[in-house]
Amino acid sequence: MYDLFVLGELMSEDKHGYILQERLQYAVGPTRKISPGTLYPLLSRFVESGWITLQFEEKKEGGRSRKLYGLTEHGRERFQELMVNPVEHNTDTELTFQFQITYFQYVTKDVQLMCLDQYLGYLHNNLKYVNSLSEMIAKKKINEKQLFQVLRMLDHRKHVLLADVGWVTEEIERIKTTKEL
Repeated sequence: MYDLFVLGELMSEDKHGYILQERLQYAVGPTRKISPGTLYPLLSRFVESGWITLQFEEKKEGGRSRKLYGLTEHGRERFQELMVNPVEHNTDTELTFQFQITYFQYVTKDVQLMCLDQYLGYLHNNLKYVNSLSEMIAKKKINEKQLFQVLRMLDHRKHVLLADVGWVTEEIERIKTTKEL
């Protein structure tokens, strides 16, 4: 997932590691912490894989040299592969999808639609699960107050999923009717 983010960020221009870390932190939000121990080993692996380049800028007075990362042609190919690979349905699916739509400008309309269709499938699977869970729990013999709150929680989740389904469906239609640049 972070692979997609880093390669996507480097599609437009070379960046310093601290800029990548700052943007990644903004992207994942306030509840996840992105440490240098997460990002810099990933960057090192990408350099070894030939996906990105590493340049050292000259030291400023009293400071240390800064690392500047750039994307190679092999890295551009890897980015395209990550965009078309099916997204695994796990706890990072929503964040991966957010990364994908952030970098839609670097892929074709067909790839954009494929990403949206995959995410729509993920949403429909979750919606089916929430509906079946609601039905199952409603039949259980549990405390009435607790049952009410659990069903309210599931109803909330259902509303969030339906809102996401609506947005993705509208986005699919918007992209289908937009001319590719």
